[in-house]
Amino acid sequence: MLNKKGFTLIEVIITIMILSLVFSILAFSIYSTIQNSIDIKGQSEKLKEYTSFFWDMQKKFSTNTKTFLRNNDGHPILVLYNTSGNYYKGLVKSVFFVKDNDLYYYEFPYVYGDPYFYDEKQSYKVLHFENLDISLVSQGKSFKDFEGNLDMLIIQINDKRMVFK
Repeated sequence: MLNKKGFTLIEVIITIMILSLVFSILAFSIYSTIQNSIDIKGQSEKLKEYTSFFWDMQKKFSTNTKTFLRNNDGHPILVLYNTSGNYYKGLVKSVFFVKDNDLYYYEFPYVYGDPYFYDEKQSYKVLHFENLDISLVSQGKSFKDFEGNLDMLIIQINDKRMVFK
């Protein structure tokens, strides 16, 4: 008689199938976790951009002395004369303008001359958007073109609505 000391072919195949099933489930689980982490990181970076923009805008709005808003070829240009400049001290001109679905910021240390003048080379990108709407409220009326002092600034970026009072 034959002395059987090994495994049969069926036992080996079943073991390999069970191991491959376990490792494929494990690999899918790890891949899903990594993909979710990447998605969450992207969302948190976007939220960080919005939050940074909100607080910077809140500082500028709270020290604002005069506001200009003009619609330039379907894109708003917002100008705030304020004392919360990012680069310069004292009263500065802060210009927010749109180029290629990106919101840019330009700062000038003097408030003389054309309020809508800005230098694209000295500006920097604040954030990317799909939809942007800026409106100003003064004496209970909403404006898309404005010059003067305002009561409230409303900025709608994608699905985020920011109100500054």
